[in-house]
Amino acid sequence: MFSVQQRLFCLLSCNKSNIHLSSYQLCSLFSFSTAKEHSSNHRSNFTLVDPLESCELSSKEAAKTADDRICEKKLSSSSPSIEFFKQSGWSDAQVMKLMQREPGFLRANVETILKPRMRSLQDMGFSDTEIVQLVSSCPRVLLLRDIQLRIDFWRSLLGSNEWLIKACRRSMFLLTSSLARKIEPNISLLRECGISEQCIVQMVVTQPSLFCRTEKCIKEFIEHVEELGVSRDRKNFHRALLAVMTRSRSRFDATFATLMSFGWSQPDCIAAFRRHPSIWNLSKKNLCDKMTFLMKEAGCELTYIIYRPVLLTYSLEKRLRPRYEVMNFLDQNKLLDKGHNLQSLVKLSEEKFRNKFLFLLRKENFIAQYDSYVVAVQGKHDVVVEN
Repeated sequence: MFSVQQRLFCLLSCNKSNIHLSSYQLCSLFSFSTAKEHSSNHRSNFTLVDPLESCELSSKEAAKTADDRICEKKLSSSSPSIEFFKQSGWSDAQVMKLMQREPGFLRANVETILKPRMRSLQDMGFSDTEIVQLVSSCPRVLLLRDIQLRIDFWRSLLGSNEWLIKACRRSMFLLTSSLARKIEPNISLLRECGISEQCIVQMVVTQPSLFCRTEKCIKEFIEHVEELGVSRDRKNFHRALLAVMTRSRSRFDATFATLMSFGWSQPDCIAAFRRHPSIWNLSKKNLCDKMTFLMKEAGCELTYIIYRPVLLTYSLEKRLRPRYEVMNFLDQNKLLDKGHNLQSLVKLSEEKFRNKFLFLLRKENFIAQYDSYVVAVQGKHDVVVEN
């Protein structure tokens, strides 16, 4: 009987091009076979080939992969589940990904589990394409007995298959989390806070994993937001809640520390959070780059930024710097009749900024500067200036 070390050596020697081992392959190292099985050809016994990574996906190979991954002695010599998905219109690549994410499908009974639940999705109005998207995002949806109850709940809230699929792509646990113990209590909490249905839908689609947490956890987030001075009746309460929920406490506090390193006081930071909580979604580098640009390149006073924290919510490379450079160039060439406030320039829509200022570059034949702005903002041929 070979030791684990010998088995590992054989495995690596037979797979020199790829030494990454999945958890299923490592598990198979501990499944010792009999001496009789070793006597024939020990090399073949230790070579783990993943048939799901080949385009053929034959039933015999799939059964062997299931045996290796699930660490059982033997499965049936065929895999009807793979054939079922392929006959349902799934491509080899789609089946491969599905089996990798949920190996249990290789043992699932086609007639009593897969086929009835796939038919149930069709009866609920999902197209073949939508079924592939939904099941690929949340494979265990086909193993749930109350699949229709869960999907009906989410569709009634989100309003369409499209939004449900988008949410499931961001969290595979959305459909598998308990409605009674987690989902419904959390949504009720948000409604009690005065958050509108539209905002709740937005939160589900953008951050679905938040709704899979415990009710106690959500309550703690709400209390934290209120401690920071954002009351439930504020229009941006849900944004403040998202900012708190999507970052760890240490990272959240690190944003305060970053701003304070540039001279902000703690009350200044709290006031900024109340007005624009999305700033707390920025990385430390992003925040530092913007503060450095505003203070050193654009020449803004610290108090100017503190009273206008909205400046930090705009893209540095696609909004702040390109517009500042255009206005600076126009000013240096005496093409402006008066000075302009940076915040008012940044807040203008792209169309208004183009029509009011960018056309001056074309008019005065400063094509290089014009092209530089267009490339920085959205690509050379995407901006059309109205003369």
